Amino acid sequence: MGLLLIGFGLLSILGGIFGRTFRKADVDSLAEFKQETSTWSGRLVFLAVGACLIAVGVKLLLEAE
Repeated sequence: MGLLLIGFGLLSILGGIFGRTFRKADVDSLAEFKQETSTWSGRLVFLAVGACLIAVGVKLLLEAE
């Protein structure tokens, strides 16, 4: 499970680095709005989520021993 979280964390970080357009999401229907959000806030969210996923994945791998 930890390796899976680390993999998705790396994908999220890559999406934050190479992403160009980010859109707001509707939390209730899980669909995107047509309205774009700023690039820096989209990148910040992707990088923060990726870092958290990697941290939890490493924690799970270290506790498994």
